[in-house]
Amino acid sequence: MKFESLYRHFLLTKATHLPVISDEGELLGLLSKDRVHRELSDLGREREELDEIPLEILETELHENLILYFKESTLIPVIGLDGEKKDNWDKPRFLAAFSKLDSVNNRDPKLEEIESKLEKKKENADSVQWFMELILSHFPDGLLATDVGGSTVFYNETFENDILTKSLFRDSLQLAEKYLHNLNREVLATYLKDHDLTLGKDADTSVLHTNITDLRANLRIITLKKEKKVVGFLYHFSPSSFANPSGAGNSEFPNMDEAFVSKLPLETVLEEMEAHYIHKSLKRNSNNISHTATELGVPRTTLQNRIRFLKLAERFQNEAKVKTVIPRKRSEKPAEKPKKNTEKRETPPSKKAKTIQKPVKSAKQAIKGKKQSPKPVQARKKAKKRR
Repeated sequence: MKFESLYRHFLLTKATHLPVISDEGELLGLLSKDRVHRELSDLGREREELDEIPLEILETELHENLILYFKESTLIPVIGLDGEKKDNWDKPRFLAAFSKLDSVNNRDPKLEEIESKLEKKKENADSVQWFMELILSHFPDGLLATDVGGSTVFYNETFENDILTKSLFRDSLQLAEKYLHNLNREVLATYLKDHDLTLGKDADTSVLHTNITDLRANLRIITLKKEKKVVGFLYHFSPSSFANPSGAGNSEFPNMDEAFVSKLPLETVLEEMEAHYIHKSLKRNSNNISHTATELGVPRTTLQNRIRFLKLAERFQNEAKVKTVIPRKRSEKPAEKPKKNTEKRETPPSKKAKTIQKPVKSAKQAIKGKKQSPKPVQARKKAKKRR
């Protein structure tokens, strides 16, 4: 490419300046007709082949002649760095590209500092967001966040492993979304009913509490707002004291305050109280069912049925990891019985043989005596006949 090829563009238009754009279509500057004339008038200079238009010869100021050009023509030809025509711009597009070029050239250093600070803040915000997601994913309680429609936005590993796998949800996120969305409405309706269907100053629906007996967990429903606009809900599943009873403390019953706050059914509370009471009695009696039944004043079979019905082994499995066999009697003498049996089995066989042989000998002697008795009778008869 030579300057002669650039001059031909000015022969086809009345414009004194032509926009020069990059390969991306951004304005780099204006090529002046006078500058091309000066380059061509320098006859003593040897002109080499150019790969592209030098950026040094481009102008970045807007001339009046160029504005007057748009009064006569609606479009201005645009050339690229290779010297070829690329497009035709109208006045609005040209002014928009030139204003952008002007703002880049006349950039205030303070603006650069501000932009650099904003970029750093953005990087810090991204790192904080990443760290917050890491914390939430490893939070010990189950967390599930949804939008207003109930669609899942976020859930952590605890919810996925411990909550979603329960029989209530059957490892299905869609079932969990539907169930929690309906539960949210029911809890809100119950709250409004308790507060006479009003949302006054005393009413606070930002955090609602309930209990899910099937999951044996307490649930907090937190309303997520942004600029006083509800954008979603956060469901916080915390383990209930009913789910993991510690068995410690002065009281043998579950926390009644938690039961009232969670609004548990009466049957659930009674079952928990009965389970704790029987469990405490079994521990006092070393897991002896007979003695526990005597202490509680119930038949032994009734106690066994209640233990199976309340599933005490599952409720208190954290306390006794190894299953122990519950003895039926207090004394440990039955454990010595096998020793006596073994002693009897170990008795020498010679004694038994003697006791068996004695009656056998007597029987033989009796038989011999019977056989020998008729011999003297026969001898007497023979003697009489001889006489």
